[in-house]
Amino acid sequence: MRYHLICVFFLLSYCSCVQTSNIKSNIIVVDVAKDYPSKDIYLQDIAEVEYLPLATSDSMLVNDDFGSVSEEGIVIRGAKVGEILLFDRQGQKLQGRICKRGQGPEEYNAIIYNIVDWKRKEVFIADYTSMKVYDFSGKYLRTLINTNIMEMNVCDFNQNYLLCSYNKEGSKEPYYPYFIISKDNRTIDTLLIEIPRFIASNRKIIWDDGHISEAYGDLPQIFHCTDRIWLTNVALDTVFVMHPDQTLEPVMVPIHLPSTNEEAPLLFFHGMNDRYAWISRIPRHIKIKMSDMAANIERKEKVYMYDRKADEWFEPIYYNHDINNHNIHPKFINISAVPYGYGLVQLNAMDLIEAYNKNQIADEKLKKIASKLQEEDNPVLMILKFKN
Repeated sequence: MRYHLICVFFLLSYCSCVQTSNIKSNIIVVDVAKDYPSKDIYLQDIAEVEYLPLATSDSMLVNDDFGSVSEEGIVIRGAKVGEILLFDRQGQKLQGRICKRGQGPEEYNAIIYNIVDWKRKEVFIADYTSMKVYDFSGKYLRTLINTNIMEMNVCDFNQNYLLCSYNKEGSKEPYYPYFIISKDNRTIDTLLIEIPRFIASNRKIIWDDGHISEAYGDLPQIFHCTDRIWLTNVALDTVFVMHPDQTLEPVMVPIHLPSTNEEAPLLFFHGMNDRYAWISRIPRHIKIKMSDMAANIERKEKVYMYDRKADEWFEPIYYNHDINNHNIHPKFINISAVPYGYGLVQLNAMDLIEAYNKNQIADEKLKKIASKLQEEDNPVLMILKFKN
């Protein structure tokens, strides 16, 4: 199966001499070495907003992890360890529940990620060493993958296949990391997308006794929302969208190409739509203390946002016009858990109750939702439909 990298040679030559300010094409060119100014962004100015409360009962309690929202329904982790809940699109009824955590051959020992196929009514759950398939009632159906899942990226490709990739760490030779696997019989088909060599950030970890160990800071090779896929391996020097007919189209390129510039920061792609795009950058060389890693206080790279219409990059500071309380404004927008052109923000019930009691909610629909909430209720989902 062959994929076409559209005009890659021309594209890279073009991007080596172009600046972001004069780009008029659909390809976004970004200077990942540049710091961009912060900018206040009111969500209602860039998107139409829908608030979606999730029903709450003893059998429908969720945790704080982001779920995913599509036209078919809502997928979210349950409050019980190893539980996945499948709500209807309105968030009021359960369509399914899976909770098979354990050590048995038909169970999973953790949930690294899950993929829901609404048409097949199957849920693919990956733990550290395998991917198993269940129906919506939680019945085990089959084991699809038996390997180290932590070395792979996996997403839903279509009704028949999953798209997978792996990193060949340290390789200085070309390799082919992308492949599709049948949802039915585990048949694998390698895609002829060549990665010239392995590229990652070089991490030096400093231990308490002063000795240093080295590790790679891998970046995802696939980014996806619920209905679109991008190939993001940094060694490609380009972000490609993968169309349903399996062709590739370039959509974003860094000015400083990591394959030819050993010091160039690496582009971390966070998603895009017709109007906006989000990225961060990963320094090529990183030093971090093990004590900081253990305390989860590593430096967090800034997320930058691009406005295609204004041809402007900036660090977004988000505000919600509907809530006059800066303490509960969103820190980021989830782009991967929704269809293309949408975003997701999760609002905590306790925060909404506090804002309601202080008369800080301006939107009448949200005010009505908050007036009925209890402190232990499930979160309210804020669905953003971006304006073009």
